[in-house]
Formats: sequence, structure tokens, C-alpha cells
Amino acid sequence: MRVPGAALGCILLMPGCGARDPHLTDPGVVCTAIAVSSLNVSVRDAATGALVCDALVIAIQGDIAYELRRTGDTGGCGYAGPEERAGVFEVHATRVGYQAARVTNVRVREDECHVIPVSLTVDLRPGA
Repeated sequence: MRVPGAALGCILLMPGCGARDPHLTDPGVVCTAIAVSSLNVSVRDAATGALVCDALVIAIQGDIAYELRRTGDTGGCGYAGPEERAGVFEVHATRVGYQAARVTNVRVREDECHVIPVSLTVDLRPGA
């Protein structure tokens, strides 16, 4: 793997560093020292297809709710989080002037280093 010089400070070069499995014995595994968002969400107006940049987006996993943060993705209209949480989520999006929407059974997997992010779009219908 080729890594720019400036990025080398962001990579832990010890074998298996940051690995999820404490019994990992593969000395060839090199994990980055970054936190990966489990979900990357776009919210759209279902009628026009326009991005909704000021929605409230919540990911629920069991009894825990995570408010997703706005990101610079998709022109500042993306929402991301939680970091490094694998499992099954329900994603809710709300905004004044729209009906609340949800997507169920969103499954986030992980490898030996990080979660494998899931990207999804939630469509809000005008109303309520």
C-alpha cells in the first residue's frame, strides 16, 4: 500500500494495531488510526429530489440513539455517525414541514480494523 508521507503519522505501523479481535495474529494487518463513521446518510425531499441540509437524523441501535452530525459530504448536506459501531440500526430523519421517515434493518459490518460504512438516502415527504 502506498501512503503519502504526511499520512504516515496517521497510521499505526504495529501489526494488528487497533484490531477488533484481540486474538488477531496476522502480522501483515496494518490498521489506520482513524475513527470510521458507521453510517453516511443523505436526506432528500421526496417530491423534488433536493437535498435537505437541516434535518435531524438519528440512528437507533437497541436502546441507544445517536444523533448524526452534518458533514461536508454532498455539499454540506450529509450526515454521519456513530463512529466504529457495527450492528443493526434504524435511521430516522425529521424536519419541520415534512413527514418523519425511517429506514429499518440497516446492517453495518466490520472487518479486523474498522466498520464498513453504509451509505443510504432517506426521502422526506412534504406534509405534517
